[in-house]
Amino acid sequence: MISNPARAYRLVFGFFVLGLVVLSCNLPAQMTGAATHTAEMSAEDMMGTAVAGTLQAAASNTPEPPAEPTAEPPTETVAATLTLTPTIVHLTQPGEPPTRESWMFDSDSSTTAVERRASRGEYYQINFLERPFNANSMDTYFPDLDIKEASLARGGGWVYVTIKLVGQRSGGGLQGTYGVELDLNLDGRGDWLILATAPGASWSTERVKVYQDANKDVGGRQPVRADSPPQTGDGYETLVFDQGLGSDPDAAWARVAPGDANSAQIAFKYSLIGSDAEFLWGAWADQGLVNPGWFDYIDHFSHEEAGSPISGLPQYPLKAVAELDNTCRWPVGFNAVGDEPGVCPVPATATPTVVPGRISGKVFHDGNGDLVYQSGEIGIEGARVRLRSGTCSSPGGTIADTETNSSGNYSFSGLAPGDYCVDVPTDPTRNVDKSGPATVELDEGESGHANFGYFWFG
Repeated sequence: MISNPARAYRLVFGFFVLGLVVLSCNLPAQMTGAATHTAEMSAEDMMGTAVAGTLQAAASNTPEPPAEPTAEPPTETVAATLTLTPTIVHLTQPGEPPTRESWMFDSDSSTTAVERRASRGEYYQINFLERPFNANSMDTYFPDLDIKEASLARGGGWVYVTIKLVGQRSGGGLQGTYGVELDLNLDGRGDWLILATAPGASWSTERVKVYQDANKDVGGRQPVRADSPPQTGDGYETLVFDQGLGSDPDAAWARVAPGDANSAQIAFKYSLIGSDAEFLWGAWADQGLVNPGWFDYIDHFSHEEAGSPISGLPQYPLKAVAELDNTCRWPVGFNAVGDEPGVCPVPATATPTVVPGRISGKVFHDGNGDLVYQSGEIGIEGARVRLRSGTCSSPGGTIADTETNSSGNYSFSGLAPGDYCVDVPTDPTRNVDKSGPATVELDEGESGHANFGYFWFG
């Protein structure tokens, strides 16, 4: 029997509090009815109910009741909320990239930046963007958003992408968001987008994110080609990796390339894309939009809304789509033939000659007005090319007609030795200058070439 009521009060109160702590660890998240009412009782109410009988029994053995508490009881119960930050544990990280196996070059706009324009490399209708300037005035040029070249290498279970920029920002460093876009099934719709913002000096997952287009709607109604807004899909809608958070905390990393402060490097696990043996890839530099849900940007904005960096075009200057640059796409694991959606132009001289007596070439938008095709200039699809017998000074009848493919390439095969005149009888685009008819002389088994340039790029 408890002989001292004050001591009894303290003991019972202590056991009661301990009981509350134990019970609180086992209470369900939701209660109904009477249980809910009990959960809303104050601590004093619950304590009084639990210990009333004990205190009454103790009071019968002592002449004085316990002293009343001098402090006012609390009027409300304050519940503390603890937010836990997950701890990211990295088990592996990238090493040094092996020898590159796929690469492409991009236009350098620094030479015409003072003129507030891009020299070439921009063709909005097929998603080739050259826009490392601010909108409207175009009086600010961002060298760390102007891609010069990009390369890819695979090794040790990693895929490495190096994006070489023209230079650093005036304040120092690479301050943009740099990315690699991957088209695994070669349909022109990107499947994966990996972005890294303001990379540091060493490999890190900070500010690195990986997006997937799980519902296959990047590119809108017609991939690579600009659609009329509004955009019909939600672009890269699935964020699968966020700075180390995801099913694999080591999935993607970024850094500034050692020994080259103008190059951003991204590394991701090859298993992330299922170790796909053949795919197309392209590089991005962005700070104007950085919105994966709006891909492709050419489907989200009309050409008039986006503006143009090419002076002389009606869409000039840049408007909604500014402060970014991208490359065309190049293959990994196979050789491009030139008709893959979004692929960089494949020079006609690189096309294997497998049929004797052949004439081939390209009809293209000429970016610099020299009417000579250079890598990076855009082919014109659907242009009619005509082949006639004899020289162009006195041509004979028409032997064959053909149309250029999506990369602007054409060819005539199975030709006997002799002279031929090749021309484009109907201009496929407006121009201020163009290539004229070309005479091609073929010996037995020889292949000839004739390209046709149109100077009005946009």
